[in-house]
Amino acid sequence: MSKLMKTSLGAVLLLLLIVLAPAVGASPALDTTVWSGEYFNNITLSGPPVLLRGDPNLDFFWPENTSPAPGFVNVNNYSVRWTRSLYFNATGNWVFTTLNDDGMRVWVDDAITMDAWYDQGPTTHTGTIYLAAGWHVVRVEYYNRTLGGTARVTYALEGAAATYPDWKGEYFNNQTLSGAPVLTRNDVAVNFNWGGGSPDPSVPADHFSARWTRTIYTTAGTWRFTTTTDDGVRVWVDGSLIIDRWFDQSSSTYVADIGLATGVHSVRIEYYENLVNAVAQFSYGQVLAPPPPPSTSGVWVGQYFNNISLAGAPAVTRTDPSLHFDWGTGSPNPVIPADYFSAKWDSVQTVPATGNYTILVSSDDGVRVWIDGTLVVDAWYDHPPTLFSAVRYLAAGAHAVHVEFYERTGGAMVGVDITSGTTPPPPPPVGDIIVDDRGIGWQAGGASTSWRNLSAGINGHAFWTFNNAFTAPSYNWARWYPTLPRAGNYEVSAYIPGGVATTINARYWVYHAGRYDLAPRAQVFYANQWMSLGTYYFNALGGENVSLADVTYECYLCRTLVYDAVRFSPR
Repeated sequence: MSKLMKTSLGAVLLLLLIVLAPAVGASPALDTTVWSGEYFNNITLSGPPVLLRGDPNLDFFWPENTSPAPGFVNVNNYSVRWTRSLYFNATGNWVFTTLNDDGMRVWVDDAITMDAWYDQGPTTHTGTIYLAAGWHVVRVEYYNRTLGGTARVTYALEGAAATYPDWKGEYFNNQTLSGAPVLTRNDVAVNFNWGGGSPDPSVPADHFSARWTRTIYTTAGTWRFTTTTDDGVRVWVDGSLIIDRWFDQSSSTYVADIGLATGVHSVRIEYYENLVNAVAQFSYGQVLAPPPPPSTSGVWVGQYFNNISLAGAPAVTRTDPSLHFDWGTGSPNPVIPADYFSAKWDSVQTVPATGNYTILVSSDDGVRVWIDGTLVVDAWYDHPPTLFSAVRYLAAGAHAVHVEFYERTGGAMVGVDITSGTTPPPPPPVGDIIVDDRGIGWQAGGASTSWRNLSAGINGHAFWTFNNAFTAPSYNWARWYPTLPRAGNYEVSAYIPGGVATTINARYWVYHAGRYDLAPRAQVFYANQWMSLGTYYFNALGGENVSLADVTYECYLCRTLVYDAVRFSPR
């Protein structure tokens, strides 16, 4: 080969390397808001997945004989693959920590980082990888053979004292954030109402302070930060003080709007409590221009987004004469990608006569439909072209219809029709549905010697147990199965008798409409009162439930949990 040919070939290879090299720190290629989960009914991730869904966090505990998604996934012998684009805010060695039962392995940018692919009880593993600051693709694979399943993944820069995937909370035994914190922990959210209590037994009920820090990812635009506190609060974003209300006060709310560029931003919250009640709550969200009003002529006002979460400002707003689209592998508009987009439509639809109507919805992927503010179809997960239906009693006249849709990959289609029916509607629920311990709809398991009786609570009885640190063959669990009169939104609450519970991590799982939601709660802060677990949509087809196990990930047998009634309140 001539010298000239060698030189030319070298130049071509160098150009290919430059073109094909990944752009570290570039915009993410995958979803940044959730883990894309693929669930398989085998332990080898073989064949097509039986379920595709987005999981906000990898922090799962599935009790023995419990499926990650009943009706789709086995209770044993299943596997899952999760992928997500994550932003790493510093260059250096990053440590991934897993808690898994059974096997798990972790890749970052296709480099194996942790490999524990074998049967085991709940075991902690770590793996370290050097990463440049920026976006990286993380893939986690997991399988469960038998008994309970545990899948948890966190990560932190090497040398950090602990992993804080959400808010790093530092608590001080003074009002000035002075000295070393007496407690440092991960707080899923800054949303606390301690009343006359304290954040933790190590922190006093009065004269304490706290600092929370984390990074957030935002798109470009105006963002609103809101606090509600009793007493003082300060908030910084990227080092700029945006809320400064550092004085004694009863529960008060403050709002600050600031412009942020697309990217990662640091947030710091400081808070102090003087006397009596203690409240510390924080939230943020993008300030969007008001959507156009729904059409009154039966057409649909559509807004299309360049992401699958309807986030930020729409890239396209237009009027669609009907809601029947089959884009195949194409897109709704040249400025919208063929994959990873979402849309929402509003319309006023008129029905000619009072009666029962069927709402027919077809989609690939996720879709949900509201009529007059009531959620009637909820299929917000990945699926092939599928037909869904719901029956609702509508009065003659105009009704507001709202539709939301997202497309992940592959084909994209969505359609909505409202047709007349003949069956009279069922009566609406007339009140709360309560499932009490030992009553109809209650199930419990585990070592019988571990259950303790308590003469308190609803109907004068409750159970309590000591905690397990991790899943063990003898762990105790309970489930509450309601008989709901119709599909709809229900607020779920658990009754907590006073003077017994000491756990700050009772991990309630709410199974509703084909999905699980984790609702961790600190039972210790409640006494003889209902504790809300949130509001959820239930399809009322049977099998939906609330579950609680004694596995709290706290020190072994050092905390107690209480099991009494669970209430389902129509909302």
